[in-house]
Amino acid sequence: MPVATGVTTLGALVLIAPPANAADTDVPCDASALVAAVAAANASSVPDVLSLAPNCVYRLTAPAVPGGEDGLPAIAGTLTVHGNGATIARAADAPRFRLISNWGDLSLDHVTLTGGHAPDAVGTDSYGEGNQGDSGGAIQNWGPLTISDSVLTGNAAGAGAPGADATTTTSAGRGGLGGSGGAISSYSSSSVPLTITDSTISGNVSGPGGRGGDGIGATAGARGGSGGFGGGVHTVGGTALRISGGLVTGNAAADGGAGGSGGVDGGGGGDGGSGGTGGGVDVGGREGQSLSPAVIGVRITANRAGRGGDAGAAGPGGYAGWAGFGGGGGGIAVYRETLTLDGGRVTANTAGEAGAGSSPWPGSGGGIDTLYAGVTLVNGAVVTGNRPDNCSSVADVPGCGRNTPVAVRAESAADQGLQVEARTLAARAASATVR
Repeated sequence: MPVATGVTTLGALVLIAPPANAADTDVPCDASALVAAVAAANASSVPDVLSLAPNCVYRLTAPAVPGGEDGLPAIAGTLTVHGNGATIARAADAPRFRLISNWGDLSLDHVTLTGGHAPDAVGTDSYGEGNQGDSGGAIQNWGPLTISDSVLTGNAAGAGAPGADATTTTSAGRGGLGGSGGAISSYSSSSVPLTITDSTISGNVSGPGGRGGDGIGATAGARGGSGGFGGGVHTVGGTALRISGGLVTGNAAADGGAGGSGGVDGGGGGDGGSGGTGGGVDVGGREGQSLSPAVIGVRITANRAGRGGDAGAAGPGGYAGWAGFGGGGGGIAVYRETLTLDGGRVTANTAGEAGAGSSPWPGSGGGIDTLYAGVTLVNGAVVTGNRPDNCSSVADVPGCGRNTPVAVRAESAADQGLQVEARTLAARAASATVR
């Protein structure tokens, strides 16, 4: 298999110069040539088509823009990429960057995207809370996106940053939320389609939550950040998701961050962060706006939600911190939406375990987790063999049977509140990027 390597910066544009009016471009097996071809397509006033060299590995060794977060120039227009079996990969020893940001109208077919790693967060906000990890390990999406006959594997969202330690005048800061969407994170302020057909999404992971800051003296440690949502695919806001055919397997929503340690004069231990929800697919909507997402004829198997973070150690005589809640929805998590599961199978997925600490609560909905949401099963859709149960709420997923002989606890009000808070933070960060 040919491999194209090299430093992929916009300074390499001289390597390829398609005619200004050309809509179709054959891209030679050279990573810098691919960067240049995408940049040229962005500058074009007509829809463009790029045909990649068959079976080439375009190995990206640096962001397209020095110091940037994307291996390819951000998509700005209407672009179709025919992969012809080629692979777009981030080199293992390269700095962390995702592969693609789509702000235009992007179609991909017969291509493998692998090794993308959205940047980890650094630093804290003005309150000392850790910043949120970047989302979308392979693709961060803001516009229409169509993917067919492709493979997205081995990609990761960014980790949340640690919270600040307490000082004599400030409390400890919470850990940052992990980035969402190990393979794809999609958001829109309006309504855009995300269509995935006959593709494999495997071995991707969202970002882990950051550690809570440590207390000082009699002050408590802070709570760890929640793990990111959607090990494979994460949608929020105005994304109309449709996945047809293919396989979603071996993806993981990340673990919550550990709580900070309490101060030595009896400070309490910080609570562990919640494990991420939606190991395979996480579908988020807006209250009062349904975009009718659908998963049709897809096998969703062997994915897991995130483990809760461990509580921080308490100072002598201090109170113990709460264990982080285990994440729900090993296969699918749905929030404020109504999803149609049309045929296909959701099987052998696992909800997240609780972290260490007081009042440990493991996650539920090994197959499907719902929060202010519903799932309709049609045309023989099967949800079976998931752990510890198939669905967190049979009322939300009519026809979903339990696979355990005892009832699994309903999500506590505290667990629901933390999920809503984390999802609100994620949506707010995505909205800020659009502005």
